[in-house]
Amino acid sequence: MIPPTRLVRALEAGEFSKAYLLASLFETLGAALLGYQVTDTMRKGVVDLAIYEGREKELVLGQIAVLTGCGAWLLIATFFKMPVSTTHSIVGATIGYSILLHGTDGIRWSKVTKIYIGLDKWPLWAVLSLSFGIGLIAALITRFFVVERLKNYILVNTSDGSEQIKVVSGVNNSNSEATRNSSNYRRISEPTNNNGTTTEKSETTLLTQKSASEKSKIEENGQEMLQNNQNGSLGNASIRPASSLLSFFRSSKPEDPYASRLFTFLQVLTACFSGFAHGGNDVSNAIAPLVSLYAIYDEGSVHQSKHTSIYLLLYGAAGMCVGLWLLGHRVIYTVGENLTRITPPGGFAIEFGAAITVLFASKLGLPISSTQCKVGSVVAVGLVQAHPVVHWSVFRNISLSWLVTLPIAGLMSAGVMFLLKMIAL
Repeated sequence: MIPPTRLVRALEAGEFSKAYLLASLFETLGAALLGYQVTDTMRKGVVDLAIYEGREKELVLGQIAVLTGCGAWLLIATFFKMPVSTTHSIVGATIGYSILLHGTDGIRWSKVTKIYIGLDKWPLWAVLSLSFGIGLIAALITRFFVVERLKNYILVNTSDGSEQIKVVSGVNNSNSEATRNSSNYRRISEPTNNNGTTTEKSETTLLTQKSASEKSKIEENGQEMLQNNQNGSLGNASIRPASSLLSFFRSSKPEDPYASRLFTFLQVLTACFSGFAHGGNDVSNAIAPLVSLYAIYDEGSVHQSKHTSIYLLLYGAAGMCVGLWLLGHRVIYTVGENLTRITPPGGFAIEFGAAITVLFASKLGLPISSTQCKVGSVVAVGLVQAHPVVHWSVFRNISLSWLVTLPIAGLMSAGVMFLLKMIAL
């Protein structure tokens, strides 16, 4: 779970309480207004509830095992400052207790896969069509805008490889200027003898011939590269920015202090937006087992036909806010400080991109991982900064924690279920 941590970067040190207050407010609003759809997916979609018909006690104990195993894993991960996914923890814990009770029967593996890759509410043809459309648009933009811009940055190597000149209109003028600036092009005072005649004519002639030869080579290379550029072939020329697509988006301009100050305020707004989206998704995931317990108690049936109570959503939001105030700082430093350098404009982009993704998924009822959305946004912004620095060792540790979340949460849930089965069944 990652709270809206970018608020902290917009506030002075020691003022975490302001960030926590805003985060608590918008987490609660998001949970109350958007959370019911995601909760329904988590409590009814992972396991086929029909296999528990007449075995309500097993399902109740299973939900207790999910809450216990998932909560234990999240506390351990938070202690080690790892931003793991609440969504994956709940799914793993649900699979764990169900396998212990009934093996793989009743587990909707296709549903689990769809939750992970975001196909839960969309048919495959729609996703493929959307992917193709986005790819086609990206290709057209790259062909008619990116390529044309890159052509203006073709650089031609001189004969000694130490200088590069920009190929624009008028190659001869550029080459002449480059030759005049060359270290080999210099005037040599011609020493004279007592009679006033030149004695070192050969040295001057040799240097002049060398300069003329280099000028001829530069001119030939420039004409050849200009022709290749017009034909759409870049040959062996080096390109600025670097060949990576990320370099095209990378800004070389120094940071504007006025822009940073403006984005400090905007970053607070997008962080509130991110908190709202996070509350609508992760709070719902976390309380799905609790909602199942209440529904079984209230209805006496495993099918849970009633909608999620607003009071349970508020209760879950309150629990998440308490966790934020007590333990949130441990994950804040991992994502907000240790992964990459985040400026106010970068923080704005991170919060806005992640919030839009999570909010869209919540509206569709997709229990996606807001953790992965936020970390992915941080890494992407870190890569396109003017001086990109991403601490890949930190990202590696985060990725490993994601990989082990589902099996560890499943094992913990299965262990708790084993104990409950021995005691209560």
